Amino acid sequence: MGMFMQRICSIPGCGTRAFADSEHCLGHTEDPFEATKALAEKILARQSAINIDFSDLSLVAQDFSRCKFVGCRFGGTKLSHVMFTGASVRLCFFDRAELASCDFSGVDMDFCSFGESKIFDCSFENSELIHVNFNGATINESTFSSSNLYDSRFILSYLSNSRFNDCDFKRVYFMPVASESVSTHGSNILEAVRDMEHLYI
Repeated sequence: MGMFMQRICSIPGCGTRAFADSEHCLGHTEDPFEATKALAEKILARQSAINIDFSDLSLVAQDFSRCKFVGCRFGGTKLSHVMFTGASVRLCFFDRAELASCDFSGVDMDFCSFGESKIFDCSFENSELIHVNFNGATINESTFSSSNLYDSRFILSYLSNSRFNDCDFKRVYFMPVASESVSTHGSNILEAVRDMEHLYI
């Protein structure tokens, strides 16, 4: 199956996207909670999740530390107290997701997107965040300290009470629409692109 190819619920006339790697949508799944739990257990057993659609799910208190995620979608997903510590994340999309108290510290992430997501009390410390899109995201009470943010984007984002200390800002598009109590101590913030006139071509 190709990346991002969507399967439709097998119930006649439904037309809703199928849940993760099952044949039915979440609404036609007999026990959605158990189905989500079984999916998490399968990922932990394999230590990987390839081309899985988590869109609109609710994931709470899951530990995916050091797991590998490739080509997964978390659009509109609600994640609370989920751990991705030391995980490898490639080509994954968290657009419009809601993340609360999640741990991405030590993650190796590239070509991912958190566009228009809501991020509260999350840690992205000591991470490789390469070509990651945070455009339009609302980021509050979170930390990105000691991370490599190369060529990532924070355009029209809303930042408050967050830390970007000792970060590498080379080629980072750092143009939040609002920024309050944000620290960048020890970071090469002068290497970031701060206005549209200086965009790299």
